[in-house]
Amino acid sequence: MSAVLLARVEAFGGADAVADVLRLAGSKRTPGYLCDITNWIAYDEAVALWRAGALVTHHPQFARAVGEDTARRLSASQVASMLRSLGSPESVYRAIATSTAEFSTVTKLDVTDSGPGFADVVAVAAGGFPRSPEHCAWTGGLLTCGTVLFGLDPAVVEHEECQAMGAPACVYRVRWDAEAEASDGSPEQIAALQQQLDAMTERLHSVFAAASDLIAADDLDDVLARITARAALEVRAVRYLLAVQVGPWGELHCHHKGFEQEGVAEYVDELLHRRPSTHPDSWLVVPVRSNRREYGRLLALRPAGQKFLAQERELFEVYAHYAATALDGASALMEAKRRSEQSSALLSLARALAAAGTSREVAARLADAVPLVVDCDRVGVCLWDPAHGVLVRRAVTTTLDGTVDAEDTMWDPIPGTPLHRMIRDLSAEPLFVDDTIDDPQLLEMLTVLGLAATILVPLVSADSFLGLLIVSVFEHPERLRPTPDLLDRLSGVAAQATTALQNGRLVDEMTHQAMHDQLTGLANRLQFTGQLRDALSRAHEEIQPVTLLYMDLDGFKPVNDEFGHDVGDQLLVAVAKRLASCTRAEDTVARLGGDEFAVLIASQTAPADAEEVSDRLAAAVMRPFVIDGHQLHLGISIGRAVFPIDADDADGLLRCADAAMFSVKRSIYSRALHPGRSR
Repeated sequence: MSAVLLARVEAFGGADAVADVLRLAGSKRTPGYLCDITNWIAYDEAVALWRAGALVTHHPQFARAVGEDTARRLSASQVASMLRSLGSPESVYRAIATSTAEFSTVTKLDVTDSGPGFADVVAVAAGGFPRSPEHCAWTGGLLTCGTVLFGLDPAVVEHEECQAMGAPACVYRVRWDAEAEASDGSPEQIAALQQQLDAMTERLHSVFAAASDLIAADDLDDVLARITARAALEVRAVRYLLAVQVGPWGELHCHHKGFEQEGVAEYVDELLHRRPSTHPDSWLVVPVRSNRREYGRLLALRPAGQKFLAQERELFEVYAHYAATALDGASALMEAKRRSEQSSALLSLARALAAAGTSREVAARLADAVPLVVDCDRVGVCLWDPAHGVLVRRAVTTTLDGTVDAEDTMWDPIPGTPLHRMIRDLSAEPLFVDDTIDDPQLLEMLTVLGLAATILVPLVSADSFLGLLIVSVFEHPERLRPTPDLLDRLSGVAAQATTALQNGRLVDEMTHQAMHDQLTGLANRLQFTGQLRDALSRAHEEIQPVTLLYMDLDGFKPVNDEFGHDVGDQLLVAVAKRLASCTRAEDTVARLGGDEFAVLIASQTAPADAEEVSDRLAAAVMRPFVIDGHQLHLGISIGRAVFPIDADDADGLLRCADAAMFSVKRSIYSRALHPGRSR
């Protein structure tokens, strides 16, 4: 309305007249805002503009003239095409209660009777909007348009009762000559056809412009904003809202017009989560949907009690489809980018796994790489320990904290559970786990770690179970539903991980052989020396003692000479077991070669601990051994050296302990030769 009003004023007196109208009406709006047909103004402001326009143009029926101008503009607008599709002037007036929302939100119109050549219209002010004479006059002018749409003369509108003058309602008698059809080639018909052609041309321009937006704009939000604005031009309403998501868990894109920013969130939630059939008639809701998927919804909102025409829904759906097309393109680009990133991640994983040495290193690199391939929050890698029949967690990574320095947790599957069956069945498929799983261990894992869902991926070779890849999410369990796409990605990861773990096991075995005594399984001299140096390095920083016990068996050579090397080897293995059983888990026991052994004690109380450990070691070795039916007796000489008292480096400590051991051995030998002498 305001755009038509200012056009009439400008035609009368130019820009100065427009400025006078705005000043007299007390309007703070700019002419540009008032001329934008997608904008709405307050009722009081509209009344003030009608009155000011009448004063400036000296027109006693100014408001009615603006209504007639609006009717003429309507006949060449996009709305006119929808109204013409109703077929006849009386059909247009019968739909007036719905289509009045195209122009005003402060009046409720109803058609009490209609037929060829007539329509009786009743107008009542909406609650909170007192009827004004200017508004009544404007409505009368607007009601002349129904016949013009079909090439007829403007209808005659008689305003018999006026609510602004105290009547219960405004009553309009609309009359036209139903027999006077425009003849072919008549000026009226030509004008009507030209108006239809102009409206269709304008609509095509709008549609083509929307299509051009899809091609020209690089930014998705820019495209969606333009589509929302163009939809607002085609379907008149008070407010508009477009709410869409590119992916199930993607960013929510919202574009709106006519809403206060703080009130949008409530409407977005209702728009997306309420069934469209339950929305009131004043809501025009269409899905933003393509052949690929549904992205969200597009809303046009009118005041309560007003409706939309079916033709408006069809037109609105065109723009919703444009939005879906834009989102299809964005979705395709995101999917291509995601697949490219996944391919790069798989390639990086392959390189990382190829560079990994031990199975622990493979597990760590696998845990770090999986979040780049799969949408998840946490990844754990458990390796199978066949010697003990348990799963051992070797690596954990979360998307929040990165690699987690977690302890090696043992996991002993309960027989008969899904996890136990997965370990036994080398052909088992990945297992989706949520709170419905029938496995107490897996349910406990979900609860303890606060997980919404997990998918367990078995890592198997042709003939053995190697471990388990555990991919988890803290929220939205649907992210790990085993879709074909997700299973394909996990299969690719598992295939690379399996090969790497097989190589890692070989490296583990080689490393173990290089660092352990082949006969007894104890640490060898190489490993022991390395651990001694590490212990001394920590001791330097923490200022704590380190004690080294150096041991040599007494009486071992005669056993070897009398019973042979096979019995001698068995005896060494038995000795190693007893020595290991006498020490704590944090102590290191090693066979340095032949019948020489050593124990490393690194603790705050190392010297005092060493005395107790030394006594236990001696007592254990001096108990008889039974090997192949032979009862064998051994003695042991134990030398001790303490850092930093005896030496401050590894080599020096070894030499001091070795010297102390030989001193003890000489003392034992001397007592054996001279039993009567005191120590």
